[in-house]
Amino acid sequence: MSLATKKGVGFTAGVTTRSDWAGNILVFPHVVTNNGNGYNPSTGKFTAPTDGTYVFFLTVVSNSNKFIYMNIVHNGADKVRTIGHESAQYMTGTNMAVLQLVKGDSVWVSRRHGKGYFSESAPYTTFSGFLL
Repeated sequence: MSLATKKGVGFTAGVTTRSDWAGNILVFPHVVTNNGNGYNPSTGKFTAPTDGTYVFFLTVVSNSNKFIYMNIVHNGADKVRTIGHESAQYMTGTNMAVLQLVKGDSVWVSRRHGKGYFSESAPYTTFSGFLL
C-alpha cells in the first residue's frame, strides 16, 4: 500500500471571484483541502498519485443571467457535463464521475460553452475529488 493510500487522497478547490471566463481549463485557485497533493491550484489539474477508483464532483453557479457548460475531463476525454443555465440570475449545475485512474492520470474541468461563473469569498463554484 502506498503512502498516498495510507494517508488518503482528496481535494476540494474553488474560485472566489466572479468572472466572465473564456478559457479552456478552469483553474480553482482557492484550495480548501489537498490531501496527497494531487491537485495543482496553478494548472487546475488533479494528477493521481496512485492507482485506484476516484470520485470527482463539480458544482458551478452561473453569474448574472449567463450560462456555462462545463465538463469533467479525464486525460483529454470528456466524461460528464453540467450546466449553470441563464434562465434565472444564479443557477446551479452539478455532476459527479467515478473514474478508474492509474498513477499519473490527470482530471480537470473544461469549459464546453458559455461563460460567467459566480463565486464569493467562500466558493460556490467548486471541484472536488477523492480516492475510494
